[in-house]
Amino acid sequence: MSKTVLVTAIGTATATAVIRALKQAGGFRIIGADINHQNEIATSLETDDFYQFPYSTGDDYIPFALDFCRAHHVDYYYAVIDKEVVNLAKNRSRFAEIGTKLCVPNYEFAEVCHFKNTFGNWIAEHLPEVAVKQYQSLAEAKDAAYPLFIKPVEGVASTGCRKIENFAELAAAVPETDFGSSILVQEFVSGRNITVDCVRNRLTGQKIQVQRKELLRNSNGCGIAVEIFRDPKLEQICDTLMEQLDLNGVVNMEFFDTGNGYKIIEINPRFSAGTVYSCMAGVNTVMNAMKIADGEPCEFGEIAVGAHFAERYEAYRMD
Repeated sequence: MSKTVLVTAIGTATATAVIRALKQAGGFRIIGADINHQNEIATSLETDDFYQFPYSTGDDYIPFALDFCRAHHVDYYYAVIDKEVVNLAKNRSRFAEIGTKLCVPNYEFAEVCHFKNTFGNWIAEHLPEVAVKQYQSLAEAKDAAYPLFIKPVEGVASTGCRKIENFAELAAAVPETDFGSSILVQEFVSGRNITVDCVRNRLTGQKIQVQRKELLRNSNGCGIAVEIFRDPKLEQICDTLMEQLDLNGVVNMEFFDTGNGYKIIEINPRFSAGTVYSCMAGVNTVMNAMKIADGEPCEFGEIAVGAHFAERYEAYRMD
């Protein structure tokens, strides 16, 4: 009998990659969900069933999701939106009680990484060589070397992120009360965008990472042309982060290669928008997340170092 898999936010490139990996593996009944109507979501054509869901950020979402999983006998649940991932991970035991396994990382890891101020403080203490300097007040930032960079403590798709050219612009953009609480104010760092999909199985001790250079990137921060590479120094950094944060699952780490070392941008406690690249490069992060949820050993292929991948938009008739 086939297992039932729920994948939410299927209007995203990330969830599309998850669904295609599941279809390629075969043997699953795939339920797709999104906040938008089915005719607006091309990936709904690749699911067995589709449901329009409420926003996952509301207080009533977990009871809704539990009722849905119970009613539809969902065996596995994949989520790709940060807030949803953290909320699900926090309630993992409640889903386990109804027989639904969550293919998201452990809550302890997700909680630290989801909030950029919390993670910024953690990285400054535990791995300062890759940390980006943060400013905690207007007074501290007054004598900073401009430009600076601001971003929401809890944000997605680069929304609200921008360069600040001088102190007057900073004072107008960020109220004193928002420093470090809702807005992160950082040193401006430039360099090539590097993203690393990381897998760690806490039960078996297995871990692997797929490093990629983003050759072209869209305005939402998604690499649309990439090159797979391997740098032992970056590998050591990511291994250290996986171990010290005790990762159990699949996540994505983003860095700047400054030409003089790596600086970490953030850790996304979820599958990356470039999940398809990792799967094509030899590491099926989607199916390994399921193996981790099942308490089974992971299966890793040989990484296609040096390979180039690119994406494009396609059109479909929806009715």
